[in-house]
Amino acid sequence: MSLILLKRLVLFLSALLQVLGLILIGYGILLLYTGNTYSGGLVIIIGFVIMIMAIFGFKAVMSGAPIRILVYVVAVVLLILTQVVFLVIVSHGIKDGISGIISDGFERLWEVERNKSGALAYYENWLHCCGVNSSEDYWIIHHAIPSSCCLDNKCVDQSSVYKAGCKAAFTEYFDDKFLVFKIVCWLLVIGEAVGAVLCCLLYSNLKNET
Repeated sequence: MSLILLKRLVLFLSALLQVLGLILIGYGILLLYTGNTYSGGLVIIIGFVIMIMAIFGFKAVMSGAPIRILVYVVAVVLLILTQVVFLVIVSHGIKDGISGIISDGFERLWEVERNKSGALAYYENWLHCCGVNSSEDYWIIHHAIPSSCCLDNKCVDQSSVYKAGCKAAFTEYFDDKFLVFKIVCWLLVIGEAVGAVLCCLLYSNLKNET
């Protein structure tokens, strides 16, 4: 593989890693918004570290200095190991933590709903759900099913009432978002591994030229 082609491939991967790092930062902000401060902060930090590493790799390749490229390879290998450990440990922690937050949040909303109708209306309209667990929640507290529980806000009959509870609907929504996080993380690991191999080849070629 030619030296010019190697440089172009590494530069392309560096740009791609910067984009994925930005996506990871965005996901971390989402975690902060949902109340998971610790996990959200960690994800944002990793996103920033990845972006900084990608920029450093870009500059190292542009400089053509073998020692800088070697330092970048070592740093990337350490970063990959850190990410794999983080992904294995935190993936379960984030999901379990968020599940608890979702459950507590909807239980608090339901307490409000008992005293003042409309507390769940936003989620019912957004997620096409009804009550915390199902529409039967309203029958239990002797409240009429609100229009937000029905298709087009029109409760014509039982068939027009949304079947899913809002807690389950929101959990499913978050699971989809969590899947994006895992995909981005594994893409980062794969991209970094490929980049490290290419940088090793680049380092070898540059050393042979000197």
